Amino acid sequence: MLWADMAEHLALPLRARVIQSHDGFRRSEPKGATPAPLAGLFPFWYPAEPEVARATLDFYLALADEYIGSPMLSAMYGVWAAWLGDRRRALDLFDAGYAQFVNDRFLQTYEYRPDRWPEQPKAGPFFANLAGFLTGLPYGLPGLNIASDDPHTWPSQPVVLPETWDAIEVEQLWVHSQPARLLAVHGADRARIELSHSNNS
Repeated sequence: MLWADMAEHLALPLRARVIQSHDGFRRSEPKGATPAPLAGLFPFWYPAEPEVARATLDFYLALADEYIGSPMLSAMYGVWAAWLGDRRRALDLFDAGYAQFVNDRFLQTYEYRPDRWPEQPKAGPFFANLAGFLTGLPYGLPGLNIASDDPHTWPSQPVVLPETWDAIEVEQLWVHSQPARLLAVHGADRARIELSHSNNS
């Protein structure tokens, strides 16, 4: 029961409806722009109240320029901007938070963005940045909150894609051991998961 008691009494630090990174958080502290609370919203799907989620997204996206170029979470910014409905910003942040990490010659994804951190070695491929981008495409932008229940309930919000994007389509994925297709069209009320119900692999 110890873990259950701990979980029941955990409380997120909130200030002005914004989830704080920790008790006593100050945006001026070292690494204060790190969007760790946004990672709680996606990819971990913390069920924040809508007003809290929006205030938290607004707060940390306003600090994006202070963080982008760092490893780990930069690639997620495009998803978070799309969740606010800002298509242009989503496009710009996918470029700033992922595309500018990629070496044109070898398509190698660096750990740090070279123009923002010229003192850092050009180390890669850095899989956290790759994974952040690839996680955002089929899960974050379509709004797929994966659970053990009916896959048709996983799409959880209207589809907002970056400017110039029309749709995300995955022709084949596996859902509960069944082949399926994902279609997320910009402007749709929900993305669609279409199960094949076929025994063919």
